[in-house]
Amino acid sequence: MLLERESALAHATAALRRAEAGEGALLVVRGPLGVGRSTLLESLAALSRDHGFVLLRAQASAAEEPFQFGVVGQLLDSLRGVVPPDDMARWLRRADASLPGGTSRTAPTDGTPAAAPAWSALSRQQAPRWLTGLLGCIQDDRPAVLMVDDLQWADTGSLHALALSLARRARRRILFVFSVLPGDVRGTRQHVRDLLAPQDYRAEPRCPDGPFRSDDPVSDQTLELAPLGLNSVRLLVEKSLGGATDPVFVDTVATRSGGNPLLLRTVLDEAQYLRLRPTATDAVVVATLRPERVRQRLDAFLRSQPDHVRRVAYALTLLGPAADEQFVARLAELDDAGREQAVEVLRLAGLVDRRSYRLTSGTVLRDLLEENMPAQERTVMRGVTAELLHRAGHPAELAAEQLMAVITLRGPKAVRILRTAAASAQRRGSPRDAARYLRPALLDASLSGHNRARLLVDLATSERSFATAASLRHVVEAVPLLITVRERADAMLLLGPLQMDPPTFRIDAIRASIAEELRRSDAGEATERELALRLEAREHVLSAQDPAHIQRALRRFRDLGPSPRLATPGERELVTSLMHIAFVAGAVPAEQLASLCTRILEQERPIPDHVHSTVPLAVNILAGAEHTEGAANWLREAHRLAQRRGGDVEQAVIRCEQALVALAEGHRTYARNKVVQADALAGPEASGLPTVCTAVLSIVAMNTDEPELAEQLLTQHRLHTENQHLAALLHVARGSLAARRDEPRTALDHYRTAGRRTEQIGWLNPVVLPWSSCAALMHHRLGEHEEAVAAAQSELDRSRAWGAPTALGRGLVVLGRVTSGRKGPELLEEAVTVLEKSGNVYELCRALYALGTHRETHHNRRSETLKRAHRLANEHDAPALTRKISSKLAERTREPEARGNRLTPSERKVARLAAAGLSNSDIASQLGTSSRMVEKHLTNSYRKLGISGRPGLAKALTGDDAEQ
Repeated sequence: MLLERESALAHATAALRRAEAGEGALLVVRGPLGVGRSTLLESLAALSRDHGFVLLRAQASAAEEPFQFGVVGQLLDSLRGVVPPDDMARWLRRADASLPGGTSRTAPTDGTPAAAPAWSALSRQQAPRWLTGLLGCIQDDRPAVLMVDDLQWADTGSLHALALSLARRARRRILFVFSVLPGDVRGTRQHVRDLLAPQDYRAEPRCPDGPFRSDDPVSDQTLELAPLGLNSVRLLVEKSLGGATDPVFVDTVATRSGGNPLLLRTVLDEAQYLRLRPTATDAVVVATLRPERVRQRLDAFLRSQPDHVRRVAYALTLLGPAADEQFVARLAELDDAGREQAVEVLRLAGLVDRRSYRLTSGTVLRDLLEENMPAQERTVMRGVTAELLHRAGHPAELAAEQLMAVITLRGPKAVRILRTAAASAQRRGSPRDAARYLRPALLDASLSGHNRARLLVDLATSERSFATAASLRHVVEAVPLLITVRERADAMLLLGPLQMDPPTFRIDAIRASIAEELRRSDAGEATERELALRLEAREHVLSAQDPAHIQRALRRFRDLGPSPRLATPGERELVTSLMHIAFVAGAVPAEQLASLCTRILEQERPIPDHVHSTVPLAVNILAGAEHTEGAANWLREAHRLAQRRGGDVEQAVIRCEQALVALAEGHRTYARNKVVQADALAGPEASGLPTVCTAVLSIVAMNTDEPELAEQLLTQHRLHTENQHLAALLHVARGSLAARRDEPRTALDHYRTAGRRTEQIGWLNPVVLPWSSCAALMHHRLGEHEEAVAAAQSELDRSRAWGAPTALGRGLVVLGRVTSGRKGPELLEEAVTVLEKSGNVYELCRALYALGTHRETHHNRRSETLKRAHRLANEHDAPALTRKISSKLAERTREPEARGNRLTPSERKVARLAAAGLSNSDIASQLGTSSRMVEKHLTNSYRKLGISGRPGLAKALTGDDAEQ
């Protein structure tokens, strides 16, 4: 398929017609490497055969250049098999006769074609006349086309032999077609230049025939071939790979090949071999292809060039867009004349843009040019390039890119360039690029001691935004190499308390050692005091699951007084860490902690880096205390900045904070979306989410009715068995899943285990883990009334002590649900009153639903509360709860009020034991009652549940539990 060559073929067709009419001419086909010169000549050959021309064709090559008259021999060989033997013999005899003293040949009697002359026997003066005589004989019979591909590689004897025939073309029926690669060093030979411009040719003085020149007018033409456009690329992609083509794939192929037919064809062949499809996904693979066929062509071209041309090609490759005259000359170590000559050669070959110092022909050629460079030479040239760019004031990152592919760095200068580039990347909000620049610097052998430590600290600063474990490791490696305790403390404080897990690299022991050294230094300066406060804050956060430390921290918090100083970051971090302990222990009322947290948030800027301090713990407390008014806007601004210049860790932590605040405000859908976004950012490189964030996300997942998501998040965390809070949350998640499967006893065991774990570490605030209310509901489902009330009352008491409306309202709802008689609705009414003040509409809807479905609630009050719950749930986008309330309202319209339509606690207890397979006598023995009473309870249960007997009991109880 020849695309965008219609004009060239039209010119060739016109030249054939003129030659047929006796107006011989020269047609030169030029174009850069791989532009399709040979393909066009193939089309011209077919065209000439279609017009009845005799075709003499040769392919010159560098390997055959030493063979005298090699191209002329190919021209004669091409006649065999395409012309009758008699014609061939006659033409050869007449060609022999054209030589001075020549004799006619006698055709072989066996009918075989006559042999070509022994070229070694012909002198340099005889060959042109013999070839001219042969062509004259041919054109007397039929018009002819003489075609030589890659003329620049033809041997000197053949070039000289062609000159006389070409000079006499004007009155002959012969079209000469030569293709040539511009810029090739062999193309600068005088004989080649003379053939390409025959009107200026002069013969050697000793030639008996004088100059090979004709004054007859000729219609010579030069066809310049150009790369293909985007539409042609698209057509070739469709033809090669089939199907609909994605514009991204086509653009990638066009960029990779530069529209060069050879590059385009080889890239598509490779894509076809790899069974790629023309999709945006596979475009990523196409962008990496480096076809071997192109590599071989490029190698052959570069080997044929002088050394200074290769060096300029390499210099242009490395400099890229920064290339200019001075840079190229200095990098290639050439003077201006040598540089210009080399650039001109590369321009003629189509490798360099005609108007600039940039490479053309697509990115694949640029990649292969770089790979063609010897490794040692590439390393040296890249180092020099980096220094040149940096010294000339180019962006440090542009210079650093040169050093990213070298095997070894060239000493302190290279390290300095990389560190400058890393600082630039960090400022523009790209920590990954900053770390990418710094990592190779660690390989420099000249870097040791304090200098290496500073580099490790810089690297850890970048990595903390996306690779927490690597950041921790590099801080631990840097600390012993730093000279002063202040430097060591600064390095340790790079790590936020959320990212410092105690078991990792013995990080807590290192922190304690630095803190002790800081205390012993007794410098007394404000800087040292600030460092000590911040290190102490991390100690409190890391020791928050130690009951003994909790008591010490609470005493420290009380010693600070009701209004502690919050003027410096160290003071704010210390107070926040102590408040965190007071919060999880439930030791200080919500109002007091919320007031302090609000003051802290007012003094902190909403920037992504706050996640590396204790500020997220303050947000956690505000959400638990339900004082989220300012926190939501503060986080929104921090998130906006994080999206623009923050790393994955910053974005993930901020989304965790937003999820917790949204949950506290009753926006469950928004909270759940933030959970998914945060989890997606916490990949393996980031070593997962920090412990506190994992806990937050699992709490949000369980509060949005997705315990399976909570279980997944928790089991993926590397510390879910060591961290007591995570382990307790995992038991709560598994308890919720067991409750869904109607396994109340299993669920209760999980909830109790969670409770034991939290009690052991002194975390008593029900906001942190409301395990007791979950256990109360399972006791209630099992018919264990007293245990249910005791568990619910325990959580309610702690919720009252904490003082947050939502926690208190939830506790009242659970106690109201498990309390029989008129006391139940009274507790639920109190829950509604409390939750109306909280602003959490979702929890208010749940309380209204519980009140509207309690068996002891008055009939009119039931209808009223259910309708209100339905309206609120619908207004605040709670579809699952809306459907649940709608179902209950529809049921109430279908069935009249039946006061005795719910199982009593005794009936439920008996029914559950019967559903478990116990006989009436076993049930009576276990409950300490009579068999007759058991039978009575079962009869009532069958009637109320609408079943005929024991077989349907288990299923009916499940449905009844779900309603309640």
